[in-house]
Amino acid sequence: MTVSTRRPSSHPEPNHEQKSAHRKIALVGNPNVGKSVIFNALTGLNADVSNYPGTTIDIARGKLGSDDIADTPGVYGVSSFNDEERAARLMILDADIVVNVTSALSLERDLFLTLQLIDMGLPLVLVLNQWDEAQRRGVRIDTQKLAARLGIEVTTCVAVERKGITDIDISKARPGVVSNDVLSLLAPITARGVDQANALLIAEGDVPSAEKFGLEPEAHRAAIYGSRRVLVNEIVNDCITQENQKASFSLRLGRLLLHPFYGTLISIAVCYFIFYQLLGIWIAGDLVDFTEKKTMKVYYEPVVRRIAADVCPAEITVGDKKFSFPSGTLAAPQQAQELDVAMKTVPADQVGFDFWKFHTPMAAVGNIVCGEYGLVTLTVTYLLGLLFPLVLGFYLGLSLLEDSGYLPRLAVLVDRLMSKIGLNGRAIIPLILGLGCVTMATITTRLLSTKREKIIATALLGVAIPCSAQLGVVSGTLAKAGGLAAWAVYGVVVGSILAVTGLLLNMVLPGKSGGLMIDLPPMRLPRADNVLKKTWTKSVNFLQDATPMFFLAGFLVTIAQMIGLLDAFIKLLQPITVTWLHLPNDPRIATTFILGIVRRDFASFGLTEVPLTPAQAVTAMIVITLFVPCIATVGVMIKERGPAIALSIWFGSWICAFVIGGALSCVLPPLFHLMGV
Repeated sequence: MTVSTRRPSSHPEPNHEQKSAHRKIALVGNPNVGKSVIFNALTGLNADVSNYPGTTIDIARGKLGSDDIADTPGVYGVSSFNDEERAARLMILDADIVVNVTSALSLERDLFLTLQLIDMGLPLVLVLNQWDEAQRRGVRIDTQKLAARLGIEVTTCVAVERKGITDIDISKARPGVVSNDVLSLLAPITARGVDQANALLIAEGDVPSAEKFGLEPEAHRAAIYGSRRVLVNEIVNDCITQENQKASFSLRLGRLLLHPFYGTLISIAVCYFIFYQLLGIWIAGDLVDFTEKKTMKVYYEPVVRRIAADVCPAEITVGDKKFSFPSGTLAAPQQAQELDVAMKTVPADQVGFDFWKFHTPMAAVGNIVCGEYGLVTLTVTYLLGLLFPLVLGFYLGLSLLEDSGYLPRLAVLVDRLMSKIGLNGRAIIPLILGLGCVTMATITTRLLSTKREKIIATALLGVAIPCSAQLGVVSGTLAKAGGLAAWAVYGVVVGSILAVTGLLLNMVLPGKSGGLMIDLPPMRLPRADNVLKKTWTKSVNFLQDATPMFFLAGFLVTIAQMIGLLDAFIKLLQPITVTWLHLPNDPRIATTFILGIVRRDFASFGLTEVPLTPAQAVTAMIVITLFVPCIATVGVMIKERGPAIALSIWFGSWICAFVIGGALSCVLPPLFHLMGV
């Protein structure tokens, strides 16, 4: 197929009539070109804005005046090869207008998609984002000549600074010029009643479009793609010049981060700072000590429980003293003063409440509301005093990594290592996101290209990736128990389990995983407003998602406690936790595992109050890390991978946690003794 003169499309798609009162607008572009930033600026919404590919897996929708606008996943072409492309393809085919966002730094790559959209006959506006960075690097683009070559409106912007956003004029969208060769190739297909957009996809071998119209997909993809690549090169040579300039600091830093030796050292330092220093010391240690133990348990819980005790008959144990209150007597000044004095002289974690023993209906209500696992005591304290600070800390660290452009470079750095376990470097993104929430990370495995890769990544997330709350408790517990020595043992064991699991799955699962194809965005100084907004938004969304499950867990455990079922479970698990895992004979440990079935990050709470030796601490932290995915994650796994795979991961992680935990409980005490810990 040869390149020939291009002319306006003679087959405009009737569904793209621009005079409609409610037009459908699709933001389309390669990964990491700034679509979500532009979407937020145009709509005032808060789509996830990150400096790495794979952010927009689902489609964000909003309003632009009376028009509907959608932010589609980043794709390199309109096809059906993976979930991102399938989602984007549907929105593009349904759109009346396409706003094609490109990077001024990589037009040689991005214009390939632009020409495909033009060949589809879609009304189009081309936006060149990252214009400031291109100017700094000496990239000079003749936008007027580019607009003339393509036959469409071309505008420039710096999306992160909101510059040029108002210049994006949807009313100027129009079909571009299509080569005579392409139009001739599409003519027999459009003559059969197929619109130009679907006709092009059918010619390129797209099966869904062919099936929609009852046709056979054609085999012209290689010829069309080859011709399109030649034309992109011609346009780039004609419209773009590169001035020789000294490499900027961000460019040199980006290259350094990819160096096998120095890049590895930097990645270790980054992980140390975020997961040990930030989460383990500052957040799980200092901040949580203030929010949970010095705030919620000192000021919040006593007040709530005193109010409940004034309504419900209660027996309150403060240290070695017991106070019995019939309903309504706590309001008496003398009683209140006695209780206040007792509470101030005894640590908050030694204040216990038991409403159930009075065997009255109101006592049962009091136990559910303010008992040991009460809905407005333990549950609220855990959510706000422990979980929320840990989640904020994790998402702050993740947002810094995202906005700086470091994550895709980390993907390239670990690509060779990841290939050993049947994945490519792109899989590091859902694995890191799993450190925030395994449930959401399981959804983001959609960005992986093959079913095989998705199964392996899902299994790794379910077996050995701790969520942010677990990670915070792990960091704080290990920092107190044995410091870097405990962290080193934990990291080696969990890393080994990840490696062995991946190696086994890579050997067992049929097929072959795909290679790494990922965009490397420019390194940037993270913008404080975007980092803080994203940290807050993700943390609040996480809390909103987690809160119902935590209240459900608190309610179920309280009911189980009142009817004696909890004690039965504890007695059933104690031989495992005490005899096999060699953990202290404390009922809170068995309760921890029971809660973990409902919500994985709940499985870390009970252990924060139990005194543990360094060996016990590492054993316990590894067991809760390997323990079963929570109900929400299992539900997503069933939806994404099917019930057989989800339940295999669930049962496998249960067995793996206790078998490995038992072995470690025998090995670690002498090891820590030799290490002098």
